[in-house]
Amino acid sequence: MAAFTVSRPGPLPAPPFPATFDRSSAVALAGELSRLYPNRSPGSEGAAGAAQWYADRLAPYGLEPHVDAFSAVIPGRGKVPLRNILAVSPGRSPQTIVVMAHRDNTGAGPGANDNASGTAALLEIARAYSRTSTGAARGVSPGHTVVFLSTDGGAYGVARGAATF
Repeated sequence: MAAFTVSRPGPLPAPPFPATFDRSSAVALAGELSRLYPNRSPGSEGAAGAAQWYADRLAPYGLEPHVDAFSAVIPGRGKVPLRNILAVSPGRSPQTIVVMAHRDNTGAGPGANDNASGTAALLEIARAYSRTSTGAARGVSPGHTVVFLSTDGGAYGVARGAATF
């Protein structure tokens, strides 16, 4: 017991990101999403705009967005239309890794932390696995197939988009 009270360990070092992950770009993307669509509550006009914003950001990466439209009951909002958007980076193996973040928020604030930051990180990771117009890998060539999933209906603690996927 005495050994644990003699000194307090320092904070853990920041995790190293892959060389292709651009922190400045991720911060800029989070700021842009939260500024353009501060209210991304499920079923709102802002949520639909944010979905299109995400899909548009995938195009320069050579990743084709696929939209999965569905509806779900959200507490306090009723039955609302929702959209999951996914893009696939084929790997050498058909085994799949899903990287996801929800992009909606409660509408109580601009949602930079909930969850523009997660959506921005998802886009930056997708960029790292993107392809050029000739199909050549720009950054990381995945061993496994990677699915980049932006879900809707994650606010209010319900995770409807993730459950639907």
